[in-house]
Amino acid sequence: MTRSLQVKLVMILVLLIVTVMTVIGIYLLNSVGTYYEDRFYEEMGDVFTGDFLDVFRDVSSGEDGLTRAEEYILAHSSQLGLNQSRTFALLDARTGAYLTGSDADSAVEKTNNVLAALAGNVGMETAAATGFFDIAVPVTYSDGGYIIYIKDNKESVSELQQMLLSAVLQALLFGLAIAVLLSVMLAKTISRPIENLTRSAKLVAAGDFTSKPPAYSTDEIGVLTQTFNDMSQALEDTLGAVANERNKLSAVFEHMTDGIVALSRRGELLHINAAAQTLLAPKTDAVSDYAALGAPLTLEEVLAIESGAAEERIAKVNGRDLRFFYTPFGSEEHEGGVIVVIYDITEQERLNTARREFVADISHELRTPLTNVRSYAETILSDDEMPPALRARFMQVILNETDRMTRLVRDLLTISKLDYGRMDWHLNTFVPDELIRNIVDASNLEAKKRDQTLSLSIEGPLPPISADYDRLGQVYMNVITNAIKYTPNGGKIRVTARTVDGGAEITVADNGMGIPKNDLPHIFDRFYRVDKARSRESGGSGLGLAIAKEFIQNLKGTIRIESEQNEGTTVAIWLPEAADEGAVV
Repeated sequence: MTRSLQVKLVMILVLLIVTVMTVIGIYLLNSVGTYYEDRFYEEMGDVFTGDFLDVFRDVSSGEDGLTRAEEYILAHSSQLGLNQSRTFALLDARTGAYLTGSDADSAVEKTNNVLAALAGNVGMETAAATGFFDIAVPVTYSDGGYIIYIKDNKESVSELQQMLLSAVLQALLFGLAIAVLLSVMLAKTISRPIENLTRSAKLVAAGDFTSKPPAYSTDEIGVLTQTFNDMSQALEDTLGAVANERNKLSAVFEHMTDGIVALSRRGELLHINAAAQTLLAPKTDAVSDYAALGAPLTLEEVLAIESGAAEERIAKVNGRDLRFFYTPFGSEEHEGGVIVVIYDITEQERLNTARREFVADISHELRTPLTNVRSYAETILSDDEMPPALRARFMQVILNETDRMTRLVRDLLTISKLDYGRMDWHLNTFVPDELIRNIVDASNLEAKKRDQTLSLSIEGPLPPISADYDRLGQVYMNVITNAIKYTPNGGKIRVTARTVDGGAEITVADNGMGIPKNDLPHIFDRFYRVDKARSRESGGSGLGLAIAKEFIQNLKGTIRIESEQNEGTTVAIWLPEAADEGAVV
C-alpha cells in the first residue's frame, strides 16, 4: 500500500510541476514574442511620422534622390534600431523592385506588407507563423516614389526565448526533485494510519473485534479511524443481536406445531424441525433428504419454482392429510433455497367431511317440512274468514320463503351429490345452439321488466358437445340470471357463442356493478356472496356459481370470470367437442 501510495503521490506532484512549468514557459515565450512585436511597431510608428515622411519626400525628389533618401534613412538608424538583425531597404513604389538598403542581399520578398504598400497603404501586420517582423511605408510622388521597408529577423527575440526556456527547464528539474521528496514524506504520513486501518479491517473480517487502531490526529484520516472504530463496535453489537435473533428463531422453529423444511438450490436438506420429523417419519428413521419427505412435488419441480412465486399441494402421508406450501427465499446475488411449510390438516378435513355430511342430512330433513309449510300456506289463502289483504300478504311471504328454502334444499342436495359422486348424469351429444337460444328467450322477459337489453350472437356453427342437457341449461340459466340481477335497469347483457380451441364457448358479458378485485378469488366458493344484502333480496344462496363450476368441471370444461368493479362482468363457459360426433341429437 505504501509503495503504491508513494508512486501515486510522486506521479501527481510530478504531473502538477510539469503542467505548471509548461504553462508558465509557454506563457513567457509567447509574452516575449508579443512584447517584442508590439515594441517593434511602436518604434516604427514613432519614427515614421508625417513630418518624417514629408522631409523624406523632399530629399528623395529630383536628381540623386535615391542617394539622399538612403542617407536620410541612415541618419535615423538609431531611432529605427537598425543593426545586423534589423535592416532597411528602399523599394520602387510601383514595382516593388529593390533599389538600395542596408542588407547585402538585394532581393526583398514581397510580403503581405510589401503588397499593401504597393497598393498605397502602410503594411504593418505580421503573421504568427513568419520568422520576422516587417513594415512597408509607401512615399509616392506624381511620377513615382519609394517604399521604405524595415525587416527584423527576430534574432534578439529567439535569444531571449532560449534564455527563458533554459531557466524554465532548470526550475522544472528542481521542482521535480522537491516533488519526489515531498511525496515520499507525505506518503509515509498518510500510509501509516491507513496500514493500521487495513490490519484492523482484516481482523474484523475474521471476526476479531478487539483491535482498535489509534487515531493520531483530528484530520480526515483521524476522523476515518474513529469512524472505523465506531463501525466496528456497531457491527459487533449487530452481529450479537443477529445471533440472539437466530437463536430465538431456531427455538421457534423447533417447537412450532407446523413442520418447517429448508432446502438449498442444489437440493440439499438444510434444516428440518421436530414437527416435520414427527409428521413425515413418525415410525421410521429421521428424514435425511428431500426424497424421504413423501412430498407431492418432485425435487426438480421444487427447484423450478421462481423467486416470488409459491406452490401449494395437499397429500396424504402416513395416514394424515398434509398441506405442503413451497416458497423460495434468497436473491440472485445470494444463493437461497426453498422453504417448505407443512400443515397438518387432518382435523380440518375431518370437519369438512362432517360439514358436508350435515348438509346432506339437513337437506333431506328439510324437504318434508317444506311440503307441509306450502300446504298450510295454500290452506290459509283459501280461508275466507281472514281479511283478504292481510291473508294474501302473509301467505305470499310464506310462499316466497318456501320457494327460497326449496331452492336452497335443491342446491344443497346438488352440492352433496357432487361431493359424493352420486350425481345422476344423463349425457347426450348435441349442438348447444338451440339450448342457448331457449335459455335467452326464457330470460328475455325478466330483462325487459328491468328495461335491459339481452342480446344473443352465435358466431358460426358450434361443435357438438357431450353434456347433460338439462343440467347444462341450469348452468347457462344461472349465469344469465345473475347477469340480469346484478345489472342496473337499462343495462346491457350480451350472450355470445362461438368455437374456441375446438370446443364450444359461451360468454355472458354485462355492464353491471362488477365484482371487487378482492372477491374474485372466492367467487366460486360455496355460500360466498359479494353483496350479502343484495343477494338476500334477490334470493341468492351463494351456491349457484359453485354448482356451475362443479357441473362444468365434471364435463371436462372450464368456467372463468373476468370483472371490473362498476364496469361489468364477463363469464366464459367452455366445453370440449364431443368425441363421438355420430350420436348428435
